[in-house]
Amino acid sequence: MSSTTWESARDVVWHAGRTRPLAAEPVPVDRADGRTLADAVHARVDLPTVDVSAMDGWAVAGAGPWRLDGTVVMGAPPSRPMRVGTARIITTGAAVPPGAVGVLRAEHGDLLPEAPGWLRPTASTPLAGRDIRRRGEELRRGEPLIPAGARMTPPRLALAAAAGHDTLEVLAAPRVELIVTGDELVAAGRPAPGAVRDAFGPSLPALFERLGARASTRRVPDRLDPFIELLAEARPDLLVTTGGTAGGHGDLLRRAIVAEGGTIDVAGVGMRPGHPVLFARTSAGVPVLGLPGNPLAAFTCLLSFFPPWLDGASCRPITALDEVAAHDLPATGLQRRLAPFSWRAGRAMVSPWAGSAMLRGLAGADGLLVSPVADGEPACVLPLPW
Repeated sequence: MSSTTWESARDVVWHAGRTRPLAAEPVPVDRADGRTLADAVHARVDLPTVDVSAMDGWAVAGAGPWRLDGTVVMGAPPSRPMRVGTARIITTGAAVPPGAVGVLRAEHGDLLPEAPGWLRPTASTPLAGRDIRRRGEELRRGEPLIPAGARMTPPRLALAAAAGHDTLEVLAAPRVELIVTGDELVAAGRPAPGAVRDAFGPSLPALFERLGARASTRRVPDRLDPFIELLAEARPDLLVTTGGTAGGHGDLLRRAIVAEGGTIDVAGVGMRPGHPVLFARTSAGVPVLGLPGNPLAAFTCLLSFFPPWLDGASCRPITALDEVAAHDLPATGLQRRLAPFSWRAGRAMVSPWAGSAMLRGLAGADGLLVSPVADGEPACVLPLPW
């Protein structure tokens, strides 16, 4: 199977996510930050629910001067109707009494020293409708506010709460099963000559959490039968493996998928680093993202393909990437090059530590730069979720 272009591979992964959408679950509105809406949010009330004052001052009826006849209680329903020639003390957000023509701001009125209990205006400002927020001015009951598929943010949480929602229907966080392979890997301490410290076990679960997923991790030895058994039994939303994706003698993933009865959709992508990345499905339809064993290659592939899969599984369009014209990465045609970069005076400068096995450049990067197809074109930027 020939390699796939980077863009086409992202599209394949997105479509795979669409075929297995995530389940929905209710969560309290104060715990929905960062979650993706399963159902659109509609207003359950008018906002404001009644006419309210936009300023501190007095609600007034008719032209001044006015006789004070009380205070509007904050949080109470609209009080008794006002008579012409009267005024009531009111604070911002309090319900405007029936009969009020407007709100006289505190800085625009004075109590008459010669007539206690009477108020006069000190500024010639029109009062009709002044400083009143009308019922339903911001939204009306039943009006759509936030579409399904939107990620919740603190302002959206505030809007949903103000619109009367206690809980929201959101997509369940995807369950990712991370399989770390490689008999040469050691989990702790300094690796002996010929061994390699496992960099994925400590880092990828944290990365998945930042991307909105819940990951569990297990190690699998470099033997075919355990790999086949794992593929047959696994039932996460997404299975992610590290290493063994190429077609060499010691690379087991492709052989295990075929032996288990699965299907390989992408076997190699036109990208560097990360060319041997693999995307497949088990016989039960569980999607499998096979990451290369080299650390930077694995990170570039995960950040290239997991977000599109999550977009698809969340029933939203694939997220468009930002472009940057001032960059330090030459065009490489359809063979896309991905490199850690940092911003320097408005220009994207590629890290000198951009080799497939290097982590140093990514650790200090502002993002991953994706090379353009032709000279003079902008590069794309893969954002980093940290």
